[in-house]
Amino acid sequence: MYVEIAKARVYPAAVVMTSLLGSLFSPVYAADPPHVQEFVVTAYYSPLPNQCCYFRGNYEDEISFNGNGTNGADGTPVYAGMIAAPETYEYGTRIDLPGLGVGAVHDRGGRIVEWGNDLHRIDLWMGTGEQGLARALAWGARRVTGTVYPIGSEAMPSEHFSVDSIPSDTTLLASLPKIDTSELLLQAEFGNKEYSVRVLQSVLKDLGYFKVEVNAQYGEATQQALKDFLSSEGLVGDGAKVDVSAAAALSIATSIKPENLPDIVEGLDRGVTGNDVRQLQKLLRFLGFYRGRTDGLFDAHLRESVVAFQMKHGIVAHALDTYAGRIGPATKAAILRAWKTKIIAMKFPVVAAKMHLVARVKEEGLSSKVLSLRDHGKEVSALQAFLHTTGYLSAKDVTGTFGSHTQAALLKYQLETKIIASAMAHGAGIFGPATKTAAMKEMVAVQWRELRANGVGEM
Repeated sequence: MYVEIAKARVYPAAVVMTSLLGSLFSPVYAADPPHVQEFVVTAYYSPLPNQCCYFRGNYEDEISFNGNGTNGADGTPVYAGMIAAPETYEYGTRIDLPGLGVGAVHDRGGRIVEWGNDLHRIDLWMGTGEQGLARALAWGARRVTGTVYPIGSEAMPSEHFSVDSIPSDTTLLASLPKIDTSELLLQAEFGNKEYSVRVLQSVLKDLGYFKVEVNAQYGEATQQALKDFLSSEGLVGDGAKVDVSAAAALSIATSIKPENLPDIVEGLDRGVTGNDVRQLQKLLRFLGFYRGRTDGLFDAHLRESVVAFQMKHGIVAHALDTYAGRIGPATKAAILRAWKTKIIAMKFPVVAAKMHLVARVKEEGLSSKVLSLRDHGKEVSALQAFLHTTGYLSAKDVTGTFGSHTQAALLKYQLETKIIASAMAHGAGIFGPATKTAAMKEMVAVQWRELRANGVGEM
């Protein structure tokens, strides 16, 4: 099944990502003349570590599915215009695809084959990282009539290929599983055009600092919005990058939902009594402006507290102003902003300490490589150190070589933490993406308990 859009036929997303595992050799044959060919054109890209999301869930699986993302099967570095084609297409064969240009065959794929009814499958490289993934998703799979120019054919055209007509819209990544928002925020910095920037802009817009359209481009407007947010929270920064402090403050701010804000009734003034006044007294005491009793009486002392708050926040100039001492819209909004700022300040030390720990563990932590029996090196030593720290492996077995003791310890860890259901399950005794994710969380938890025991991150 496919749906025809304009002159292109778009196939299901299941065929968007194609494996690039295939033969390293291409048959050599005599030059053939150029000829018209019907293609099903799919798309692939080069994954990068620490993307917001992956089509197959994680970087390791994406690499194994898309190839290593650096070179074609003939060794040519990836570039716009690289095509993966069936083995009958000699490396260097050029294909003219209307609307895109002329590309060249430098790659293969296990599912890049000649189908029946004179229909051939080819794969186009769409770029790197999130933008490449978004472009591959936007392209999908389309039926295109192209012209094939075999090696040595007459009138061989020069390569000129552009994927600019294919939108690299990161909103297409919204449906894919993503890493934690705070980790995403840490990837945003000036000049980026990634999904992380879209997340940052959306957060700042929700908080009232980003006033223009969300566009996933980290420019001056985004920098100024982040700088204004940091300034309002008493944090230092030029807004050019989301560091741990900025990410922690943003994460706390976004965790404060509208339904969790305190209730403040407008119109409260001297002489009013009741629960609404008690709530006002509690809030002003929390903010350091009221030191009287919580008796629900709006007396002269409470009015003085309200005036002091209003003058501090520039709502009135002095105590004789018309709205001095009265809870109007501007005063209510200022109290809520001040309340949120203090909540952020109170939670900040713990959240920032935890995020610093997560960043350190991620930087110094376990390998992204899949490790199994007979592997060796520093990656194995790091895995063994983790298994020793968590009580699954003895110190004498931290050798840097993945032997039977390491395999048994890893299998026990996987079973007890329910990463796998049985010793016969796929991945049993092998350190892969799922085990790494669980282990990193455990490393953070262990080190966090140690920090809290030493008083770090106390509220």
